[in-house]
Amino acid sequence: MTIIICVLTAWLSVIFVVLLAIIYLLRIVNKGKRKSEFITKINRKLRNSHKIMGIAFVITAAIHGFFSSCKIWSLNFGTLCMMIGVVIGLTYMLRKVFPRKLTWIKPHRWLTAVLIVLLGLHIWEVGGIMGPEVFLNSAMREVENSVDVLYGSGSKVEAAEITADSTSSANTDTRSTTETTVPDSVTEKANLFLGTVDLKDGTYTGVADGYGPDLTVKVTVAGNVISTVQVVSHHEDGVSHYGRAIDAIPAAIVAQQTPVVDSISGATYTSDGIMKAVINALEPAVISGTLPSL
Repeated sequence: MTIIICVLTAWLSVIFVVLLAIIYLLRIVNKGKRKSEFITKINRKLRNSHKIMGIAFVITAAIHGFFSSCKIWSLNFGTLCMMIGVVIGLTYMLRKVFPRKLTWIKPHRWLTAVLIVLLGLHIWEVGGIMGPEVFLNSAMREVENSVDVLYGSGSKVEAAEITADSTSSANTDTRSTTETTVPDSVTEKANLFLGTVDLKDGTYTGVADGYGPDLTVKVTVAGNVISTVQVVSHHEDGVSHYGRAIDAIPAAIVAQQTPVVDSISGATYTSDGIMKAVINALEPAVISGTLPSL
């Protein structure tokens, strides 16, 4: 549920900022002879819920920060957005201390402008807002993996054991030499992908697009086991986000013995790019079976 919560709260935070900021803009536009009663009614409703939406923004931003790939109080534009939101709320509360409207409303509006700029920088920092299609694919994959963990572990181990018994003696000899460098929990999952794919030994290179183009990986197969996955070059932006994916996704692929694993929240494009590059690398290694798709 991490990706689902992280992305939904991100969208909600952006929506709340837009609704909070648009009140002042609508009032400026809706003046003079062109004044619209419809816009006036909308603006009145937005003003009535202004305080609630401000609180909701801070809460959703905090939840998003907690479930993102960075620590909630790490130094990034997202954290600054949440902190500015809290300060904006304090300026609103100061209206009781400073009854004169202009004393508190000016910093309130200026800070709102700063919040919009920081939010734009944060969206740029993480590689843009995740679209519905990417979100749904990532969410479905996360749900499927969670179901496998809860209900499918026993059947996976059993399938792996049955397949291991049916492998050729030559493949068994090769695998026995791999067990010294590959953990037993990984070796148990060979044949690869629950026994549905056989790969020939070797080192393969694959390329795919992450957030940037030409993300390149090098994958080593030994005894039908993925022994290493390494990102050798990329054009990703924002090391605080893509760095975690580059560290975690290759390790997860080796541990789970499948090129399709859970994405890292806040670095979904990089995560998917690594997985696609690994699939691309393994395509020429397939002896039998079909690689999973992303």
